[in-house]
Amino acid sequence: MSSIDIFKYYKDDPSEFIKQKYNQDQNAQERHLSNLLSHSIRISKEIFPDIGKGIEEIFEELKVENNFNFFVTADHVEANAACSVMPFSNKPDIIITSKLVELLSHEELKFVLGHEIAHYYFQHSNYPHHSQGQSRVEKLNLLNLSRAAEISSDRIGFIVCNDIETSLRAMIKLASGLGEKHINFNFSAYLDQLKELEKLGKNDGQLWSSHPNFLLRMQALIWFSMSKEYNEFKNLKGGSFSIKEIDEKIDKQINKIIGNELEVSNKEIYDRALLWGSLHLYMHDNIFTKEEQDKFKKRFGEKKMTSTVSFLKISKGNISDKIKLAFKEANTLLKKQKTNLIDELISVGKEVNKDDKEVLKKVSKFASYLNDERVISFK
Repeated sequence: MSSIDIFKYYKDDPSEFIKQKYNQDQNAQERHLSNLLSHSIRISKEIFPDIGKGIEEIFEELKVENNFNFFVTADHVEANAACSVMPFSNKPDIIITSKLVELLSHEELKFVLGHEIAHYYFQHSNYPHHSQGQSRVEKLNLLNLSRAAEISSDRIGFIVCNDIETSLRAMIKLASGLGEKHINFNFSAYLDQLKELEKLGKNDGQLWSSHPNFLLRMQALIWFSMSKEYNEFKNLKGGSFSIKEIDEKIDKQINKIIGNELEVSNKEIYDRALLWGSLHLYMHDNIFTKEEQDKFKKRFGEKKMTSTVSFLKISKGNISDKIKLAFKEANTLLKKQKTNLIDELISVGKEVNKDDKEVLKKVSKFASYLNDERVISFK
């Protein structure tokens, strides 16, 4: 683990997805590098002394190895930076535009470069694009991961430029496209704009955005600068909150703007899979006894119990279609949610009959549906 891993926002977890493996293609790698060398200029201290010096300072601060290619490309319209991790490349490439260099100061540019470097070190390229989601909920889960990745990366940008005001100035310049001669950096006025946004309530545009809005990112970074972990890393005496506490504050702030649709939808899917999976375990012998019904009611409530018994009477005990649909939906949940779901079903299995191999087999089958590779045991 790198020393910067402790700064990740807790919802930013690339292990949710398995990185796709590619065969090395030397010809494709050479074409990619040739394209960059043809249309961009590689950044070095000999050609771009100020930018090159800033890059050296970043890696010294982070205490991580520089295995990047840096390029600048001509673009006088878009102030942009991107980290490109090609499947056939031995090195990640960070490409910045000329407009970005002209817009930002030396330290502000370090904030942006640190942000892009963090995308690589935190493995954000592992995340599938939200367009690959097979359902509305899965797409929203992927977008939520993408937004979380931006919050993590902002923190590293701030650490390397070493100043909260510098980081916030960079954010405002990028959001407005204007240089500092046009801007009064009154940060409290921008946060008043965030409060106004919160009062308007749920914003569908933000719900479907891959990036949090810049106002929220500013607030999140101010809070992070007050964290104990950051202040300890910098050998400072400050720090009012733990990162865990700050992450919870950020969560609440995000929910004020995007609403709780994702949380509610995930919970509904989770609860359906738990209910039908549990019922399948209780009925492993095709009988739903009075004792089992009482246990079911204790877990799911009387209302769910009544509707479930009614369904069993109508369907004559056939719940296979309900189980298939519930676990197909559950596959759109994130890895941690799936793990928790199997943990709860293990608990139900123990309650049903911890010595019954058939019950254990059914729980193991549920785990395989959700790509949970653990060896399931009731011990």
